[in-house]
Amino acid sequence: MTESLSERSPGFAEQIAGNLTRAIHTGELRAGARLPTEAALCERYGVSRSVVREAISMLRSAGLVVSRRGSGSFVADEPQVSLVQALPGGSLASVLHLLELRRALEGEAACLAATRCSRSQLRRLRNAVVEIDEAVEAGESGVDQDLAFHRAIAEASHNEYFITVLDFYNRFLHQAISLTRRNEARRETFVAEVISEHEAIIEAIASGDGERARQAAWWHVDQARRRLNDIPASLIRIFEHARNDTHT
Repeated sequence: MTESLSERSPGFAEQIAGNLTRAIHTGELRAGARLPTEAALCERYGVSRSVVREAISMLRSAGLVVSRRGSGSFVADEPQVSLVQALPGGSLASVLHLLELRRALEGEAACLAATRCSRSQLRRLRNAVVEIDEAVEAGESGVDQDLAFHRAIAEASHNEYFITVLDFYNRFLHQAISLTRRNEARRETFVAEVISEHEAIIEAIASGDGERARQAAWWHVDQARRRLNDIPASLIRIFEHARNDTHT
């Protein structure tokens, strides 16, 4: 039965990986079972072999399947639970929705980090901010360094599930933070605000005050949303065009 994906649907590989993951989690594809062949998946979804291979690669990375040379791909004997979500649409609305998620998760991660952060992790947070500045001074966007800063906060929470979830949605955040940083780079006042907000989060974590750290993280996300209210239409068009190009 053909389940052809819409040409306008984002993330063909992500969608196929999501469908197969659900089949594994529900037991439709049991541990040790052989996945349908590449040719069968191509026919089922109406996509090319490269898309199917990308989807299977995602499942391997998630620990859900193993590939055996000459035999195909099989469900792992002990498949891991994996979060699956297609990449969000390339729009300002999707970025704002991600900010709502960030507010909830990163606020709590910062709160926990304030009471659990080690000295070495606190140094890592301070170094991460310096690395953002150095990247910007070198003419880079600073997106990867920004992501590393927020991941360092999750690590400092000493809760592996915060790290797992953050790693999962980092592929979404990379797009969103690319847009917010590009917008903020337009004005020196915006740049200064971001630097101040990052420093406030670090100082709150260093103080050991969980509520203060939570409020500082919330403030950072709220201000990012406020700054996006001032984004020019030209930047949104560039963002949407770049996002669509990744799936054509």
